[in-house]
Amino acid sequence: MASSSQRSVKNYFTKVPKSSIASSSQPNQEANANHSEVPLPSSQVFDLSTLNYDPGERTPILDYHPNHRDVIRRAYLINGPCQPRLLQHEYPQTNISGSMRRFNSEWFDDVYHDWLEYSATTPIKVGVKYFQLLGLRVGRKKKNLGKHIGLPNSPHNQSKKKCQDLLRVQQSIHFALEMQFSQFKHAYLVLLSASVDVVRLLITQGLAFRGHDESKSSLSRGNFLQILSWYAKKCDNIRDYVLEHAPQNDQMTSPIIQKDVVSACKIETIKAILEELNGDYFSLLVDESFDVSRKEQMAIVLRYIDRNGFVMERLLDIVHVQDTSALSLKRAIVNLLAQHSLSLSYVRGQCYDGASNMQGEINGLKMLIRQESRSAHSIHCFAHQLQLTLVAVSKKCIEVGKLVVLVSNILNVLGSSFMRMDEFRDSQK
Repeated sequence: MASSSQRSVKNYFTKVPKSSIASSSQPNQEANANHSEVPLPSSQVFDLSTLNYDPGERTPILDYHPNHRDVIRRAYLINGPCQPRLLQHEYPQTNISGSMRRFNSEWFDDVYHDWLEYSATTPIKVGVKYFQLLGLRVGRKKKNLGKHIGLPNSPHNQSKKKCQDLLRVQQSIHFALEMQFSQFKHAYLVLLSASVDVVRLLITQGLAFRGHDESKSSLSRGNFLQILSWYAKKCDNIRDYVLEHAPQNDQMTSPIIQKDVVSACKIETIKAILEELNGDYFSLLVDESFDVSRKEQMAIVLRYIDRNGFVMERLLDIVHVQDTSALSLKRAIVNLLAQHSLSLSYVRGQCYDGASNMQGEINGLKMLIRQESRSAHSIHCFAHQLQLTLVAVSKKCIEVGKLVVLVSNILNVLGSSFMRMDEFRDSQK
């Protein structure tokens, strides 16, 4: 059985020497060296206008980049087989077993031969060059084409089935994955945008994010979760993507995510400040104080003139410092400016309170910065000067001191009783 099948195959398939295949495919390999040597990303779109649909001049599919092969195959299938309609005498004759044979264009009209192609630019024997490269020669009779098609499970029919599947783009795994990824990406963007909107609102109003009890049974889960829940109820566009409708491991509501979004808002705000500064000179306004957690915090403000000529004062950052010595404060300022590609050489002014670590003439912060920039002139903060003036005047002038004591006593008396406050408001009306 095996020997008889092998003899029948040899009757219709002639093996072409490997040397001829290599010589014929070598120019195509050189012409497409950029596809085989340089890996192209899958996102890069192949220019289908460069394809040659003549079978005798086509570049072999395997010479293209793997990410482009299915796209090129699909383009060939959509274009259809190359079937030039020539006059019968225009097809060249070929001597096959002592008989002169030529291609017949009527073979194109057979419904079973809709796959048949012919190269008008590279005429060869009977059939097409593509088949000769594979070692196929059509015999004397048309029925040999039918034998090539073979049974339903033949290689020809299997290839035809694969071509039909390739044209069904919407049923492919790649298309399904792309659709799933697009839906997931859309849901993620909606969820992220909703969280960012809530964070921006809380930052603008200066409100706290967290609550004491953020469990689902809590009546007050904190400003962030409460506003996000209200936002979902009022906006149909995000209702199906946030909170309980979001994946359990990607709800964008954890404290870490909230801090990440706040940090991202901070980065974008600083970026806008630096763009407004535009690499120009600026002044430093620095003051430190401890917060409710008993940590020493230093606020750093930039004062500069924007492109429209207006004086601007922008808070750059609040930095935690271990101690308030002049060297420590300068080190913290230099590190912060370096993070944003700023330098002390561009400082043209300094404004601090009257503390010795700030205004010291030998080792104060202003003198340390002037060593880096001799044009960084220092002034005493006017707000602190006003406070010191009021304290000094109240100590020197007895009438002012009595007025301050009187106002303080009135506030203490009224503030200790709500009834007195109500009576005071009624009397003021």
